[in-house]
Amino acid sequence: MSVFVIKIIACITMVLDHVKYALPVTQNLLTIILGRVAFPLFAFLITEGFVHTSNLKSYMKRLFIFGLISQLPFMLFRTLVGEWKMLNIMFTLLLGLLAILAYSKIEKKYLSIPLCILIIALGEILNVDYGWFGITLVLIIYIFKDHRVLFPIPYILLISVYLFSIGANLKIYSIYIVGYIIPLVIMMLYNGKLGKKIKYFYYCFYPAHMLILYGIYYFLR
Repeated sequence: MSVFVIKIIACITMVLDHVKYALPVTQNLLTIILGRVAFPLFAFLITEGFVHTSNLKSYMKRLFIFGLISQLPFMLFRTLVGEWKMLNIMFTLLLGLLAILAYSKIEKKYLSIPLCILIIALGEILNVDYGWFGITLVLIIYIFKDHRVLFPIPYILLISVYLFSIGANLKIYSIYIVGYIIPLVIMMLYNGKLGKKIKYFYYCFYPAHMLILYGIYYFLR
């Protein structure tokens, strides 16, 4: 499974997760489960971007610029959810990228790990989407994704801690964990190939789909 295929799956499942706020009738068990697929895949793609980019500064700059571009559409969309005073996922992924950079470039782990913790804490202070969990997930995927036997353990453990931290009961946990296992399988099927190049597709798709859903909600209400 190539980067291109993973990006398409991530975008489709992101829409399935978000469309319920504009069209509540679309919410069902299937869309709830599939909605959990998107973010782990985007977190995975960030780790691959870090490994393969030829210009890390440009990559980080791109995330920041599109984070600024996406912020207004994100805040408009989040008014449908009820919580809009937060930063969008581009900033979450940017902080995750910074955490990866700190972990990989600082050899002494007694320095790099505390720095990673500070970056995660910064995400909470800035109130980025997915908060501490989002940044930590990027880091966990980067550290363990090449260890296929070990990878599911820290991944599922982190997901479990996150779900219980947001108050998920056993029923909700059981539903959500199924959704989070799907991207784990997809990551395991990754073939290391880029596939068709759509460099700016996700960057543009992210704010565009939120504006469209926001427009649909207000057109139909």
